[in-house]
Amino acid sequence: MIKTKKSYGIIEKGITVIGSTAIDKIVQRNSSCSKIGGVTTYSGITYRRHGINTWVVTNIANCDREIIRRLRQESIVVYNGQTQFTTFFKNMIDDEGKRSQKIYQKAASINREQVNENLKEVDFVHLGPLYPTDIDARAIELIDSLKHFVILDVQGLVRAVRSNIVYAAVSEHLPAALRVSHIVKANRQEYESLIAFFRTDLLGLMRQFHINEFVVTAGHKGGFVQTIGAGKTSYPAAEITSNEDTTGAGDVFLAAYVIGRFSKKRSIADACKYAAKLAARQIEGKYIKPNDLCLEDHK
Repeated sequence: MIKTKKSYGIIEKGITVIGSTAIDKIVQRNSSCSKIGGVTTYSGITYRRHGINTWVVTNIANCDREIIRRLRQESIVVYNGQTQFTTFFKNMIDDEGKRSQKIYQKAASINREQVNENLKEVDFVHLGPLYPTDIDARAIELIDSLKHFVILDVQGLVRAVRSNIVYAAVSEHLPAALRVSHIVKANRQEYESLIAFFRTDLLGLMRQFHINEFVVTAGHKGGFVQTIGAGKTSYPAAEITSNEDTTGAGDVFLAAYVIGRFSKKRSIADACKYAAKLAARQIEGKYIKPNDLCLEDHK
């Protein structure tokens, strides 16, 4: 099914963020802490702190209901399904900032019924899968039929897990997600994996899947946004005065970019500048602060 193009408007009713809400154990510089994570957390809080009505569709185990309470403290409406486990990542960050990941628990897939019940009140949808089966394929089909404006972070669809270790691999579920999406975001490594997998250039990929804007982030090197009509817009990274933790910075960037484009009605260049600034504040620990997310340590 080919999606119908939506005109560029503003977020009027609100946005639903769909995906796992994770427990992230961060191991860095001989210390560790556990925090609430996932696109639902970082992007969801960013949308809500900008005054946008925000819903989260996710699966969190009953034993981790403290996570739901924290999100609701941010005035996010949380629709939680049934799952035995909450998604649990261990993130190891070396002295050069290079990250490796292991996943020890996966929540149940978010199903069609959950999505169907929770998209009536919004006009935008933000897909944030953390692994290939995070959102069920039938739920993606439903989103396509409802014709919402869809934002996709590809991160969970360009990774696989073997013996708990997360490694780069393009999922068979990625094409269906690309087909429903109008705005797509990838980091540089993910972007290169996509181009190699589909054996095309970025414009070819965008035309194939009818993508309006493709956002590529490259950390301290900045990044760019590609459109079909307006070409490529590059942006520099914002200055960072202290590097606390890069976790969630990409999620904050994407939400801030969407806010700039579809709430504040800014140009691509201005939206990138605003998003880079907010992502830098996140890395410094000054936006969504560590105490907002910290949990008792998980083994």
